[in-house]
Amino acid sequence: MKAILLSLAFAFGLTAFAQKSDNAQKTPAEKANHRTEQMVKDLGLEASQQDKVASINLDYYTAMRDVNTIPNEKDREGRAKVVKANRDNRFQAVLTAEQYTKMLTLREERKAKKKAEKKDKGNE
Repeated sequence: MKAILLSLAFAFGLTAFAQKSDNAQKTPAEKANHRTEQMVKDLGLEASQQDKVASINLDYYTAMRDVNTIPNEKDREGRAKVVKANRDNRFQAVLTAEQYTKMLTLREERKAKKKAEKKDKGNE
């Protein structure tokens, strides 16, 4: 019985690890496409906005891939803040005020959810 439980736990751990590394292996273009599709769904983007948002997302994920290679954590965090601020400025120019506010609200909700999940995992 113990061996079966251990095997199941091991298999579950491998599955979870494989899923995380699959996500990490996505290209900036794949991440940008996924994020753009989600924004179209969540924000109800018009056709003219979709192309602009797709371009912003691609530029962002490409820049963040490069930022993540910076070895110094302080430099990496500073550069990431600049890239994110640039992305948000560009979104603000493309989205309506209502869409931009909704995007920020959804972003905060995702952050809170991830933080809660992280906290729950730490308590296990």
